[in-house]
Amino acid sequence: MNKDMQEIQSACAKLAGHPESDVSTLALVIADADLRRDLEHDNEIVVKDAKLSTLKVKLKVMKADNRLLRAQLNKSHDMQFGPSSEKPPKKRNTKKGDDDASTVGVSSDGNNPNTGGAEAEPEADKPKPRGMLGKQPIIVPEHLPRDPATIAPPNGAVCDCGCGMVRIGEQTIERLTYVPAQVRVIAETYPKYVCRSCDKLVQAPVLKRAFEQTRFDDHLIAGLAVSKFADYMPNYRQEQIFMRSGVKLHRSTMGRLMDQAVDALLPLYGVLNNDLKSSSKLLMDETTLAQLMPGTGKTKTCFVWALCRDDRRWKGNAHPAVAFHFEQSRKGEHAEVILDGFKGTLQVDGYAGYNRLTSDSRDGGPITLAYCWAHVRRKFLDVHKATKSDKAHQVFTLINDIYAIEHDLKGQPADVRRAIRQAESALLVAQLHLLLLRLSGEISMKSTLGQAIGYTLKLWDGLNVFLSDGRVEMDNNAVENTIRPIALLRKNALFAGSEIGGRNWAVMASLIGTCRLNGVEPYAYLTWVFEQMAKGHPRAQYEQLLPWYCPDGKFGIE
Repeated sequence: MNKDMQEIQSACAKLAGHPESDVSTLALVIADADLRRDLEHDNEIVVKDAKLSTLKVKLKVMKADNRLLRAQLNKSHDMQFGPSSEKPPKKRNTKKGDDDASTVGVSSDGNNPNTGGAEAEPEADKPKPRGMLGKQPIIVPEHLPRDPATIAPPNGAVCDCGCGMVRIGEQTIERLTYVPAQVRVIAETYPKYVCRSCDKLVQAPVLKRAFEQTRFDDHLIAGLAVSKFADYMPNYRQEQIFMRSGVKLHRSTMGRLMDQAVDALLPLYGVLNNDLKSSSKLLMDETTLAQLMPGTGKTKTCFVWALCRDDRRWKGNAHPAVAFHFEQSRKGEHAEVILDGFKGTLQVDGYAGYNRLTSDSRDGGPITLAYCWAHVRRKFLDVHKATKSDKAHQVFTLINDIYAIEHDLKGQPADVRRAIRQAESALLVAQLHLLLLRLSGEISMKSTLGQAIGYTLKLWDGLNVFLSDGRVEMDNNAVENTIRPIALLRKNALFAGSEIGGRNWAVMASLIGTCRLNGVEPYAYLTWVFEQMAKGHPRAQYEQLLPWYCPDGKFGIE
């Protein structure tokens, strides 16, 4: 603006005293200055509009980041303080005609037409029965030893009138009692005999045991293993319990005893793994386990890989079993080594480390991966809890409709499960796929809901495997349930003392976890195995020592 005024003033000074014909030149100069001023004004408007657009985009990004952070905060708060149940939340009230209430395969009232509508769903508002209000029956198992005691009348069988009384019956009252664990010493005496005539010496040979060269009995070693890996009691707590009996059994001694026990059980552990890998369908998952780094006072994160078989839901003939493997990392190559020799279908979560198992170059051929619907459902449930999204609720409800069909198939043969899934579940799965595709075009895929949809669509082929194979479950909850003991012991013991200690965890947890799946009491099983080893059971027949062949302890709770 100042530059234009200076040019006009200069032009006026030059035209002073000139003819009137030069006035037109002055007008042109003024017009040019006005035009230049207008152009600069327009440029300023363009720059301001550009800045405003940039700020709007930044604000939109900040709002999206804020929603994402709030969703993550709500999820963390719910994980720490909220209920862990994955029951379907109550449907939020929506206005009539709302687009969110009308989706593919889902009616406006939130019910799926293929599951019978509201009649097929349990009544959410109906109060649950309160049980017997403390009058629960006391179950006294038949296998427990009885201590008989006869309580006679004060005067015996003599009446007050002096006559003898006749016994006409009896009443037996059983009470469940408890005898605290006792630490005892077995004192074996081996007499020596000699013949005075020929000086021949005779003495009985020392009884065979599974663990020679130690003053600890096989039953004590079995008890230590059960207390730690079945009752989740670390060695330092067991040390305190022994101290109450005046026995100084240091935790380091317990560790050495576990090393000896696991060394003896390693061949049996190998047989268990081979039996699992001979199956046509398995489940696999992994969990963390800290390992102490000696000399540093720190721990490093290692992983326990679980390989599980549980065919009871489709009446399979194979016994349920689980085998754990302690590894230094979560690399997919560990899964490849563990599953060496396995051919069939593997049920896993969405971890990308398993993808290498589907390669055609794998020894034995590719493995079919069946993914877990529970992980998918959990993601949409977390989105709904964090953001109260109606769209997430619709997806969650539709997945629950598929689970409702699956609930009725529990205990049915594999061919029946496959037929019903093809007739009923396949339609709901197709409707869910259309719903996810439609939602993916309406929302930002960087949002929490978009991430859940992207996760589901990425695993879609593996999620559909259960429709064509009646042996496959909808989720891998069976293997996750077997991992819970590892988590409980990890919470109590905090870490494994070394790589050998992690191996001990894996071997003992495998045998005891398989006992639990087959309803075998682990102490009875371990003592039976040690007895068979002491008798010299051949290693070539160790498959006869697997938990389901144990003749004792069948009263264990599954």
